[in-house]
Amino acid sequence: MELSTLKKYRKIVPGATFIFFLIPVYQYFTDQVFKVDEAVKFVIEGYGSVLAFIIGTFFSSLKIRRIRNKKTHAEIDSNIKSKLIEHGLTIDVDESKKKEIMSSRQLMYVFYYFIDNDKSLKEKSKLVRDNGLTWTSTADVAILGCVFSWLYFILILIVGVKPLFVFSGLLIGCIGFLSGAILHPLSVKNHIDLGNEQLEFIFCNYKKELQKKVNGLFK
Repeated sequence: MELSTLKKYRKIVPGATFIFFLIPVYQYFTDQVFKVDEAVKFVIEGYGSVLAFIIGTFFSSLKIRRIRNKKTHAEIDSNIKSKLIEHGLTIDVDESKKKEIMSSRQLMYVFYYFIDNDKSLKEKSKLVRDNGLTWTSTADVAILGCVFSWLYFILILIVGVKPLFVFSGLLIGCIGFLSGAILHPLSVKNHIDLGNEQLEFIFCNYKKELQKKVNGLFK
């Protein structure tokens, strides 16, 4: 997956999820039955795709996903930084300096340097982006699932116990929970595994250059 495509889908996915989760509310207040295939067609082919992009852009601007993924993002980056230090640092340095470098983005810039300058690594990075979409999408679904399950609970308190809202709230809550508790951690594990594959390639083919660059960070 190209970077531009990834950025586009990271807006469309939460927007489309928002629309699908909102369908029961639309059905209730308009008395219009929306079939699943009709909803999918609306999002993919109709004005829904534009609406999804607009909603997704607004959702992304709120930075909620970034807050939700902060811990796992740090976990992924920490794995890369630690292995670059392990295989690239060959000189004695103070622990304080090592912590300083680890907390900065400099080691990630070293990592990206090798990715951008090797065709094989560039191809591998497409798989990383594919999984990156899963990583962010599962977080989006978990966030929106939580928001909409509470929305339907509030609607039940306002308009009474309606089977449509009870079923929708429970289903959306389950979808959000499964996405956040199961699918998201799996995507993080896959992301780390894919990163390790890239790192192994760098260690095998660019060891001396890696050591030069990593050691250079501490001089």
